[in-house]
Amino acid sequence: MEATVKILDWVELPTFELIPILRQGAVLRLPYLESRLWEAQAQVKVFEDKYATTFAELNARGLPDNASYEMHEDFIEWEYWGEVVQETAAALHNIETILAKIEESVRVSPR
Repeated sequence: MEATVKILDWVELPTFELIPILRQGAVLRLPYLESRLWEAQAQVKVFEDKYATTFAELNARGLPDNASYEMHEDFIEWEYWGEVVQETAAALHNIETILAKIEESVRVSPR
């Protein structure tokens, strides 16, 4: 009998169904996430080049007292893109981990 995997405490799927669902989902989602990560990193780089510092350094120092409206707006947008980088990189890492574990389980357990 094929093993089942409990998902979200309310659904059970046989492994032979879960594996292709995860693989196919990853194939569709990974290119989007990789593109989103690239875009976010590019946006962060624009701000780093513009202000010759990193967001972490600027955040630690604080905005200068004479910071312009533009700098305030950039600071908010910079923070947003930094969060997108972190969240998207984490999602990519987790999906890659899931795929690696799937491949490992397929090699270990014969069908």
